[in-house]
Amino acid sequence: MHSSQVRFGIVGVGRVTRKRFAPALVSTEHAVLVAAASRDIRQAEALGPERAYDSYAALLRDPDVDAVYIATHNGLHKDFVIEALRQGKHVLCEKPLGCTAAECDEMLATANATQRLLVEAFMYRHHPQIQRAQELVQERVIGELMVVEASFRFHLADANDVRLRPEWGGGALLDVGCYCVNFARLFLGDAPRDVHAWATMDGVHGVDTSVQAVLEYESGKHATLSCGFESGLYQRAALVGTEGVLELNEPFITWARPPRLSVHVGETEEVIELEPVNTFQMEIEDFCTAIRGGTAPLLKSDEGLLNARVLDRIAAAAAT
Repeated sequence: MHSSQVRFGIVGVGRVTRKRFAPALVSTEHAVLVAAASRDIRQAEALGPERAYDSYAALLRDPDVDAVYIATHNGLHKDFVIEALRQGKHVLCEKPLGCTAAECDEMLATANATQRLLVEAFMYRHHPQIQRAQELVQERVIGELMVVEASFRFHLADANDVRLRPEWGGGALLDVGCYCVNFARLFLGDAPRDVHAWATMDGVHGVDTSVQAVLEYESGKHATLSCGFESGLYQRAALVGTEGVLELNEPFITWARPPRLSVHVGETEEVIELEPVNTFQMEIEDFCTAIRGGTAPLLKSDEGLLNARVLDRIAAAAAT
């Protein structure tokens, strides 16, 4: 282990941790996996850390851990993030950072007080297609951007899935709608003038299983967002300008099929193919560089709070 490596602890060993995050962490030279914690210690041991815990609290107290990745269900994020920060750890927390803006505000205040880095783990933002899309919009290739469309849906078949538990921060809006909101904010800003939303609720579990929202901004600009648990996997995003359209065919999950950007202007279409990248590894390296180099991470510490404020407004609009 090099002194420049960030010593990581993983809190929560779910599917994303096992299949995506932990392998990416092991493959980067910027970090080393010191500890992992799961209620089932065998799952923690299976990641190959130096130490495995069956207690989340014990890992958070481990003095050899510099930073933690928190990947428990949403309902535990706030308490674990705050405790990790108080224990002197930097925190990379899976999206959504909190279940409400109030939770995020408390976490951010603790990060500021402890002078530790707090980052919401939106891995998709690290894919080069997002930066390229931003450049194309800034270059006005599609004219003035007027409309952002974003959809993220999949079929949630397991009736026992934690995402169907309201007390654990379940629901489609928090699970996949947060991506759509983050994408819309990236291009249109943090403060929509008005929010309209409609939700389909699960009669058994009491969580939203489908949400449609329209965010209205100044100057006639708006975002239309759609998320849900009730259909086959579908992810799309489009940036609609006064002179053309930019489409992203795989905006959020980029490892199943090669993502590409399609630029439609008039009668012409340009397709921009992108090389495969590991967005989880890029996310980890960005986080580690910010810790060791003192630079700002790609996603600033208030990103989770700003996203949650819009999510709160969508939830409130859907409820009425």
